[in-house]
Amino acid sequence: MYKDKTDKELLEVLEQYSQLTFESQLSLKDEISTRGLIADTSELDAAIEDKISRIKNFEFLKDFGFKAETTDNKFLVTRTQTATLTDVFAVILGLIIFFLGVNGVVNLVMTFVNGDEIDVFTLAVKFAMAGLVFVGIKFFSGLKRLFDYSGFELARTDGDITLKKRFDIKLEEIRAKASDLFLDREEDELELKLGNQVIFSSNAESLVQRMTLEELTKRLKGN
Repeated sequence: MYKDKTDKELLEVLEQYSQLTFESQLSLKDEISTRGLIADTSELDAAIEDKISRIKNFEFLKDFGFKAETTDNKFLVTRTQTATLTDVFAVILGLIIFFLGVNGVVNLVMTFVNGDEIDVFTLAVKFAMAGLVFVGIKFFSGLKRLFDYSGFELARTDGDITLKKRFDIKLEEIRAKASDLFLDREEDELELKLGNQVIFSSNAESLVQRMTLEELTKRLKGN
């Protein structure tokens, strides 16, 4: 990432370390070390160590909409209330936009049925309103998440894994060994799976998300 930069440019980037992504910070540290440059990297090192500590404490699970806690020798992963409320809001907003779109479709059809004379701008607005139907439908993905993760629990107790998740709306409980838990990459997605069941997935291109799922898998496996 920084191989084409001169030593001076590299040190200038070091001064702006706080504006870099976590992956860029790691690359910068490696490049400085590889070149043997004499520079004060203490603040960069501290920032990296802080991020790694937060990853190991599962603080970034909230990016997936989940949280992890240990209670009574049970390691438990559940859906966050914020994620649930976000999905509810998305569904409500989606319904509003969808019905606005339906009204726009009716309005557009009646314009042609009645043979109304309208200018190009007004016609474009009517088409745009009708197009809100498709925008509203996209928001309904929150409805699926609400069903899938209502009552969701992923737990490790005494070496066993318990997954509570809705499959075809019904809440089911799956018990398995920790060895049945694994990570599987599908193109740009990294999936946490228990047997054939996908628990949840992350962006495989995001280093923080990938490391978070890797740490979570280790914790659930007891490593």
